[in-house]
Amino acid sequence: MHFLVALCLKVCYIIKTITTQLTHEGNMQNTNNTKIKTVTNFNSAENSVQLHIDLADKNYSVNGHAVESITMYADTDCYGDLAVNWKYEESDNDGYVESTMLLMRNKNSDDDVTETMGQFYWENCFSTQLAHILSDAGFSKEAIEDVFTSEWGMQDEGRASYDANCIAEEMLTAHNLQLADA
Repeated sequence: MHFLVALCLKVCYIIKTITTQLTHEGNMQNTNNTKIKTVTNFNSAENSVQLHIDLADKNYSVNGHAVESITMYADTDCYGDLAVNWKYEESDNDGYVESTMLLMRNKNSDDDVTETMGQFYWENCFSTQLAHILSDAGFSKEAIEDVFTSEWGMQDEGRASYDANCIAEEMLTAHNLQLADA
């Protein structure tokens, strides 16, 4: 009989623990959705969400170039890449040698813009800061771990491109939307 009482108490304890954990996770998701909503804009006409995190006053830089913002577009049909936007001047392209064989930027050029693009892409110089910024904006650890630089051809002057599908999904979820294929 004591065994059955002890078993019942243990089962009740486990159920209470699970319920508490689920409630905590639900509250955390609501908190995260609220935080995500502060850095996104919902467009009801297009069922789209635009991420915009202004970094102009945060003093982030890569290779001497100020990082200005993080942006991304997502809607119920598709989503784009996550962009880290950085300031450059056309004179930073001085010395750029166009590749005659490639449609994308010549990664072997030693001009300032190509070197900065390489710092983002090859050296991951902003990855740690990006993870912290996204975490502060309410995105989950799992979504942040899924962020990777896009292929070299997606990098551009003043714009580092990242694949961030899970970030897009969390943006949509925060606004009660989901990708049509999901």
